[in-house]
Amino acid sequence: FEVGMQSSFRTIDNDYVVKEILDGEEIIDPNFTNQFIYNENINALYSSYGNKINKFSYQLGLRAEYSDVRTELVTTNEVNDRQYANLFPSAFISYELQKQNALQLSYSRRIRRPRFWDLNPFFNIRNNFSIRTGNPNLLPEFTDSYEVSSIYILQKISMNFGVYYRYTTDVVERVSTFEDNVNTTMPMNIGTNRTTGLEFN
Repeated sequence: FEVGMQSSFRTIDNDYVVKEILDGEEIIDPNFTNQFIYNENINALYSSYGNKINKFSYQLGLRAEYSDVRTELVTTNEVNDRQYANLFPSAFISYELQKQNALQLSYSRRIRRPRFWDLNPFFNIRNNFSIRTGNPNLLPEFTDSYEVSSIYILQKISMNFGVYYRYTTDVVERVSTFEDNVNTTMPMNIGTNRTTGLEFN
């Protein structure tokens, strides 16, 4: 049996300044200058329990997370506060078919938070007709992962063959809008992914 807690605190301060020289003097261009501050506080409690009964062994776990994310575009005084709580269960079951062969089943729920640059609402101009901007309203992606695998041990060689299925919601996709000959691209939570695969090690 295991129980514990974990906390993570992260702050990113991105100060971006654009200047142009006029009559030998550097002048700040307010149209392109910005400061973006990102604060992320994550607190988690977790526990797991494992046991073995004859040829069966198992481990069950649960992690509870509370996330507090705050972004601020100082130049325009745009503030976005996001708080969310999530549960992440996991389960692993193993059965010994023979002394050197075992079958395993597993399930876990995972989270992938938006990247810093995907949250920054300040635009990035590649040229006058292509603008890329972030989205401070982005939510995390969540994945439910299922896997069946078998392990075979032959003296000093260990072989693992597995089949997995992963279902992801709120997938971040880049959406482009075209207006007045200008293409603007912004990330949004609009996707769903279903992935099936084979693994051999």
